[in-house]
Amino acid sequence: MGNKIMNPKKLIFIPIAILVLSGCSLPLFQKSLSPSNPPGNSSHPEADIQKSFPVDPGSRMTTPDTSNPVDTSGSFIIQSQSSMAALVKYYDTQLPRQGWILRYTDANFTGGVTQYWKKDNLFLSMDFSFGVGQVTIHCQYDRVETRFAQKLPKDFPLPGQAEMVKAEVTSWEFTIPQDYTGVTNWYTQKLSALNWKEAPTPEPMLGSCGGTDCGENTTFPAGAMPTATMDPRPANDLSFSMPDGNSIELTITPHQNGTILDVVLNLKNILSADLPQDVPIYPGALVQIITPGSAEFQISADMPTIENYYNQQLTAAGWTVDGTPIQASGNYLQNWKKGSQAISITLVPSGANNALVIECPTCNP
Repeated sequence: MGNKIMNPKKLIFIPIAILVLSGCSLPLFQKSLSPSNPPGNSSHPEADIQKSFPVDPGSRMTTPDTSNPVDTSGSFIIQSQSSMAALVKYYDTQLPRQGWILRYTDANFTGGVTQYWKKDNLFLSMDFSFGVGQVTIHCQYDRVETRFAQKLPKDFPLPGQAEMVKAEVTSWEFTIPQDYTGVTNWYTQKLSALNWKEAPTPEPMLGSCGGTDCGENTTFPAGAMPTATMDPRPANDLSFSMPDGNSIELTITPHQNGTILDVVLNLKNILSADLPQDVPIYPGALVQIITPGSAEFQISADMPTIENYYNQQLTAAGWTVDGTPIQASGNYLQNWKKGSQAISITLVPSGANNALVIECPTCNP
């Protein structure tokens, strides 16, 4: 069996081939983002926010720029003929009346400000910027849901007063009211004590303001808010290998007198896919990509051999085929079911090797 890792460019075509086979009906590699709203709330979180969101008399709310009605995040835009100072004062007064709490304010590079608000499990940013003859407010919110928050590795430590402001299936964001140098040192010592092996620090990457495009020579319109000052301190990047084989990446960014912490979990242990225990992994298969509820492998065997293997093994384990196999352009997809569980086996030819994708849409609803 060949031991080469599949060319990353080839991996791009595998999800595409699967979507072709399935008629774009399978939720492969997509996050399950159905919100868990309190009783009485609309299932459309964006509509909930916009319905009651205050709008200054000289302003209008435009159509939201997100198209996913079940996402845990969303955005909308307010355009106004009022002055920047008047708008900031308006929201400083109106939003607290609706239960919003102002967390902090940053100057931005358009001569305006960005405000950050909190209400229950919602975190909202309002970016006030100058447009042509008007002020535009870009509003972006993230709803932190318990089921995503709980996916943070159980042994992952958090400094005191750390607040989760964003949560997805394998990534989280926190604000910490402590200096970022102290936070960096704390994590280096704490995770090493947990026997998490620190990996080489990746090379720092320049952001959009890493060169000459930071707006330091920009002339702002009359009445602009104080211009932003670039924090010269670079973010610290840490990477650790965990005892279970997965790895975790930390980006520790200075922010005023506090810290923004971004955590990304990279799944490498096949058990992290949470596939049904009676679904076998083809002998000698090399793991390529793992996400909650799915795993992708590289296999040197030919496709008929792999297909026969799963037909025999899954049937013996009590699984039954769900519909006829779908074949197109040399690709193969077969759905299986067992009680309330469902899986799909997809085979995609890829040069000297073949790709196998096992997905369990019922494993991570």
